[in-house]
Amino acid sequence: MKQYNLGIIGAGMYGKILMRFFQQDERANILWVNSASEGTTKSAAAEFGVEKWSTDYRDVLADPAVDAVVIATPPYLHADQLEAALAAKKHVLLEKPIAESRESLERIVKAVEAAPSLKVLEASCRHTRLTRKFQFIKSMIDSGKLGDVYHIHHNTLSRGTFIEYNPNGAWAMNKKLAAGGPFADRGVYDLSFHLGLLNDVPQLKSMQRFTRNDLRDMSKWVSFSDVEQHGAAWMEFNTGLTYYYESGAGVHNETPNETRIYGTKGGLRFQHFSWDSNEIEFFTTENGEPRKDTFTIDMTKEPNDSLAITTHFLDYLDGKAEPLMTVPLAAKHMEILFKIMDG
Repeated sequence: MKQYNLGIIGAGMYGKILMRFFQQDERANILWVNSASEGTTKSAAAEFGVEKWSTDYRDVLADPAVDAVVIATPPYLHADQLEAALAAKKHVLLEKPIAESRESLERIVKAVEAAPSLKVLEASCRHTRLTRKFQFIKSMIDSGKLGDVYHIHHNTLSRGTFIEYNPNGAWAMNKKLAAGGPFADRGVYDLSFHLGLLNDVPQLKSMQRFTRNDLRDMSKWVSFSDVEQHGAAWMEFNTGLTYYYESGAGVHNETPNETRIYGTKGGLRFQHFSWDSNEIEFFTTENGEPRKDTFTIDMTKEPNDSLAITTHFLDYLDGKAEPLMTVPLAAKHMEILFKIMDG
């Protein structure tokens, strides 16, 4: 068994979650922890028993003993840190969303293309392609039970926002730092799931969209907020697929996360996140009559989503698995989201 020395760049909420699950795998040895705040970094080092810490991520990259790094910082830092990590010959697990702007996204794609010997996994396969729910639904589509999939409908609206969920995440309310609101935060998961069901074949052809960010006054929570609070897009793809996609956080309404997939022989209704309902409804006809079946996915053996991605990253490093979310694929999804958010 090979053991990998890891450096954690970003010791906030998700950095700590990933550290916790890496420490459950004997292949991982966390050698360094870094964040911009000395207090946060020292606290994380003490909590997880990590010997080396620094407020400068370049110290982590300069250590020849480090095999791979986890970049779990806000999106506006990703391009600089990924370029530096690859220049230092480190493999990378890159948190989502991949980038805060089209310019940074282009830099990230070019850096990965220029380092083909290094392994980079983007994190939006968490909650999506690593789950039994995704695998079950994909197997139904691949089997032909739905016929030709011609339309996807997805919406999720909440009155609460990211800052109420994570009061320390003020950066996430600033587009220049975070890329956007719910479309950047949850949207990478939505597209990873839905387009992954179709083997990532459809290519976006046209879009009509809107966004609003004037629905709630967020000054109680943060001094500045310009991310979208509600939006929707009607998308047409080169395969003939259409996709209605609506999302919001801070909306004067609410609806649960729900996806409906329509095919020429059958359709599905489900909630794709692992913490949502485990029931999948299948609609079809039998002997000319409408029929509905309900399947319940056994989630009792489902690994924690963060444990699943740390395991997948280590399996990728071991050569036991192909990456379920590459940078070019994550970039394709992020381009669609930028079009929704910014036009």
